[in-house]
Amino acid sequence: MGMTIFFAFLILACTAGLVATARSRAAQIARMAKMNGCRYDREKDSVTTEQTAGRLEFFTQYFHQYQNVCTCSDNFAFIRVADDHIYKDDNPKTKPTPLTIFTAELKKRQFPALKISPITSPFAPSQYALMKTNIPQIDKHYRIHAPTPASALVLTPFLIGLLKTRTNIYLELNDNALVYHENAQMPLAQFQAFRFRALQILHELENLIVRLDETNAVNTATLVPNTPDPAEARAEAMMKALCSPADYPNASKTPNGFRGIWIIVLLAVLLGISLLSWVAVNNWIAR
Repeated sequence: MGMTIFFAFLILACTAGLVATARSRAAQIARMAKMNGCRYDREKDSVTTEQTAGRLEFFTQYFHQYQNVCTCSDNFAFIRVADDHIYKDDNPKTKPTPLTIFTAELKKRQFPALKISPITSPFAPSQYALMKTNIPQIDKHYRIHAPTPASALVLTPFLIGLLKTRTNIYLELNDNALVYHENAQMPLAQFQAFRFRALQILHELENLIVRLDETNAVNTATLVPNTPDPAEARAEAMMKALCSPADYPNASKTPNGFRGIWIIVLLAVLLGISLLSWVAVNNWIAR
């Protein structure tokens, strides 16, 4: 009788353990990864290549430990979603800050460099120049750092709309890499929605890069590439004023046809004067 009760309790304990394990965060993310066609790793040392991790400021600050890593790939990029436990110092008693992050590494193309971070985020400081959008809803909540003028091209209407309506976005681009998070660890109920938002941003940027490659606009410093530059127009006008017609072939000049007519008229007048002079001299001699 005693053994029966013991085995009954043992079975109940094992069942409860299996149920708890199946409902754990790791188990549920693993199932979501399989459903999305992704590979699942309980832990990984890195979610990017070593070179990429060195380029993105997010990975060079603090110490990162990655868990529940979901990896997939398409024709454009390698993509990962993971739980990142961030240790801000080396004190073993310090509790880590958990974040859910989305990373992508492009296979063939590059992003214009840009860093967007909430003002209150510990990742807000940057070595790059600070940029203002002059949009109060954005400048009030975010610090945007742009290493080059071309970085402004990344702020598409879609991304501007997202920044206006959300105040917790961290987005960093550099070379072929992207990292995105929302300054929190996503609850399981919001995990798929987070992944979908990140994919939307990635696809928006992929389409932007394709357009830039087609128009060679990645090196421009303006969002409206066909707008004339006033300074350039003034310089061209000065060149026209200072250069001779031979140096500026498109400058206005007298048509060649009219110049030829005036030469013929002048020759005719000179010939007429010569004939009149010859007649006058002959008449004078005859008298």
